Amino acid sequence: MDEETTYEIRIQGVLDEKWADYFEPFLLTTGQEGTILTGVVHDQGELFGVLLKIRDLGIRLVSLKPIP
Repeated sequence: MDEETTYEIRIQGVLDEKWADYFEPFLLTTGQEGTILTGVVHDQGELFGVLLKIRDLGIRLVSLKPIP
């Protein structure tokens, strides 16, 4: 991955606004089905870092997809 890619990361559970800084620069959107993190990733290392944060919090990853 050599260029910027926007990703949508769906996680189980609802994260409130206090987590916005922790996942910055991703935008948090919450709904009844969980939380969606949307943001631009510049390389695989940055994407992996976000996934590690999710894992370290013990949150279940529902889906990860690039947005064209």
